[in-house]
Amino acid sequence: MQKISTYLYPNRIELLADLAGFTTEYTNVYQRTVKIYNGIDNVIEFDIKNADQKRIETRTGQSPAITQIELNIMDVAGTALPNSPYTVTPTSIKGVVTVTIPEDDLVDLESQFLKYSVTALKDGNDVMLYGDSRFGAVGRIELVGDAMPTFRDDRVYNTFTADIDLKGQPTYHSSAIPATFYEAVPTEELSFEISLKGFTGSVWVEGTTKSTINTEAFKNAPYLNSYTFNNFTGTWNSAHLVEEYQYFRISYTTPVANGLGSSFIVNVANGVYNVSLRAGGTGYGIGSQMKVLGSALGGTDGINDLIITVTGVDGYSGYNVSSYAQGAINVFTTSGSGVGTGTYIVTGKNITGTVDKVTVS
Repeated sequence: MQKISTYLYPNRIELLADLAGFTTEYTNVYQRTVKIYNGIDNVIEFDIKNADQKRIETRTGQSPAITQIELNIMDVAGTALPNSPYTVTPTSIKGVVTVTIPEDDLVDLESQFLKYSVTALKDGNDVMLYGDSRFGAVGRIELVGDAMPTFRDDRVYNTFTADIDLKGQPTYHSSAIPATFYEAVPTEELSFEISLKGFTGSVWVEGTTKSTINTEAFKNAPYLNSYTFNNFTGTWNSAHLVEEYQYFRISYTTPVANGLGSSFIVNVANGVYNVSLRAGGTGYGIGSQMKVLGSALGGTDGINDLIITVTGVDGYSGYNVSSYAQGAINVFTTSGSGVGTGTYIVTGKNITGTVDKVTVS
């Protein structure tokens, strides 16, 4: 009967301590590459010997020949890992020490070859521990990134492209967001976290059953969820079952961004802004907002800014859309506090806020 013998070696590396007084030279012919893995705490053993191939004393309480042993780990460019060097701990075995590289230190690293070196103190002086008697001080560590199951990172989309309609109104779209990947367990639901900053307008989630993305893929695609905001800062969360959908996208409009030509007279007294309309301009919609910086009103930007919100325009036909056909401002509200006294003629800068990013998980 044929027998096959197998051997399991510990993750142990032999190191040579260059200590004075030894006349016999130990030659370590082969020094293997250490392997460590993402997803676990990795324990490495070092077997520290002298030139006579005898283990040197490292144990606490036994008059150790060397102390304060440290493991340095670097990338190929020589940059240390954030928590390197790692403290090496003596074991109960003479000359054998261990070090642990925590799982958290490797979580963001891709598969790659790293470099390592080991140093210690002898009689208060730094000494290098060598991988062979030819004083090769630098060894290699192979970081294997696919040996353990991983969780998919959230995807972030922060670029939007615009489609312009016949009224000159842009509608912004994110790039297509795949519903599924090549995965053992199919994705059942996607969650969208949409970050908004001072946003006025509408945001919605679309889904398409088309298997390829082209100019027609989202034509007549259903709106899975939508919401209209008024100067909102924060996140809007929307979760959807994948079902038959192949791709999603996030779209938004700021239907109050086209106005121009308005101006205002601002009287400042006792910190209060009293604003009257000087010119109504054109192209404004209900909900249009403008900002006048505090520095234009004798104050400080960000503290004394004046916000003007349009509540009525000429030619308003009962629905809130923006087009170049809409007319001048005739009703508005204001917010903000001033400083000092004075009278100013100002124009406001249209503000609609932004959709900063979409995080998909």
